[in-house]
Amino acid sequence: MKREALEEVVNRHIGKIEKCSRQLPGSFDQEDIHDLRVNYKKVRAFLRLLQLEKGAGDLDIPAKLKSLYHHCGHVRDWQLFLDELHTVAVAAKIPACMHRLNQQLFTYKEQAVYAIEITHFKKLLHGIVKGLPRQLHDNTFNKFMQQKIAAIHILLLAADNEKDLHSIRKLIKDIIYIMRICESDWGIPFPGGEWKSEKELSDMVSELGDFNDRCLAISLLQSGYSDDCDNDEKDQLQELQSIWVQQKEKQQRQLLQLVQELHMEHAY
Repeated sequence: MKREALEEVVNRHIGKIEKCSRQLPGSFDQEDIHDLRVNYKKVRAFLRLLQLEKGAGDLDIPAKLKSLYHHCGHVRDWQLFLDELHTVAVAAKIPACMHRLNQQLFTYKEQAVYAIEITHFKKLLHGIVKGLPRQLHDNTFNKFMQQKIAAIHILLLAADNEKDLHSIRKLIKDIIYIMRICESDWGIPFPGGEWKSEKELSDMVSELGDFNDRCLAISLLQSGYSDDCDNDEKDQLQELQSIWVQQKEKQQRQLLQLVQELHMEHAY
């Protein structure tokens, strides 16, 4: 794969990030945030691949783009969290806490807007392109996959907590994003050969994502406790937290068993 094709991938996905970021202020549409974060992760996975190529320069996600991604992530987490509070009908029972939580979401939106304003996409894109290698060889795909699979295997040897599950999810997503770049951006099959269990990996990522959202919701729920909340509201939060923790523990047990059964074969 020639350098021009590498530039096309970076240009396309940075362009999508910029487009989404320009649409965010005001509405903060959840779909725009999702698309921004997915395209960021594709760029990140792609640069991790290119770092293994001989002749690659200093390839890394620019600090301001990384900051934008994290700020938008905070907004996304709080939006999903508050949506879930409404679905379980507890929101109407905790008005003081809901006011405080909505204020926190507003603060994260303000921070995200500022992060957008100080992100100069043309400049950061130039910095990334400057470090691209002259070409990307098929054996670099193999090396990338071997490293990811080896890291997953190491985690699977003793996976026993939510941190391990989160790490496994990130490694699998890197694999999937590179495969999708090959298919969607270049219209070619993955150069490293046929992946034997792509659907299994996609399904696992989805389940791990649901688990990650549950862990985040519990963490954010704990932040709802404050002096502004009366005892009745605190009791409501504690009851909901107890339910969510039980759900999380059940999910964790199931997922720890499922990841041990993952088929990480790859036809090299």
